[in-house]
Amino acid sequence: MKQILQTTIFLFVASLLIFASYLPAQDLGPHFKKIKEGIFVHAANPLISNIGIILTQEGVVLIDSGLNPPDSHAVMKAVKQLTSQPIRLLINTEPHNDHTTGHFVFSPPAIIIGAQGATESMKKIYDLKRVEQLSAKFPEASQGYRLITPHVEYKDKMTLRLGERTFELMHLKDVHSESDTAIWLPKERVLFSAAAAIVKSYNNLRPFVSIPAILSALKMMKSLNPEVVVPGHGPPGTTKIFDDTERFYTLLLERVERMVREGKSLDQIKQELKMPEYDDWGRKERFPNNIEAAYRAVKGN
Repeated sequence: MKQILQTTIFLFVASLLIFASYLPAQDLGPHFKKIKEGIFVHAANPLISNIGIILTQEGVVLIDSGLNPPDSHAVMKAVKQLTSQPIRLLINTEPHNDHTTGHFVFSPPAIIIGAQGATESMKKIYDLKRVEQLSAKFPEASQGYRLITPHVEYKDKMTLRLGERTFELMHLKDVHSESDTAIWLPKERVLFSAAAAIVKSYNNLRPFVSIPAILSALKMMKSLNPEVVVPGHGPPGTTKIFDDTERFYTLLLERVERMVREGKSLDQIKQELKMPEYDDWGRKERFPNNIEAAYRAVKGN
């Protein structure tokens, strides 16, 4: 009886300690959202990239590092509130500045991981003028800034295990940047889907981006059957994010294809094509390059 009582007390105390380890999450701030036990997202607004915080028994994994140094320092503060464990890994969903500016806040000690091509892309787009502007705008938060590229690049897929968690990395090609990564946590059924789909906003489809490649990536990620989807931009949600994006591109392709059959040029299509169903979407200035991507797909380029 005494042994049973001691065991019960031990389990009760242990449960209190576990609960206490997550209690500060309530005080992280208005931009933090807990999506699963030990998994948090910093999402300031749809125009700023999300940052994921994933706690494990052997350390912390971050997904991206933020657009502005103050956001990155806010995440560092939150991590210190949540755990005494160090940040072990930082996984890039893409190499662009809005996802990688804060690397210097976390590395060292964090090992940075990106898909093949991430380092080349980061060096290519490095902008000293932007760094000077950040330093002027956020002098204290920007102290110590330096460009930190991935320490590890993988080619197609990579599986990482830290503590009790498994991270499956998948290189999404030609969907947004030169080096996109989706991160899948199979046990938790949480998917960080990069910028292949963003919430109620036109995406930036660069000349190398392929709408068929985007649709293929969405189909693949949806087949994982995630419970929570964390896009590169916008609030975490469900696979409805993929459904909404798929419907938009499917409709766009249909309308562009019809206008091509009518003999209209790309310039004519850009002038005449309307998508009133998406009047509430943001970043409308990107609509022309979405039409260009649809035109390339229709023409087989």
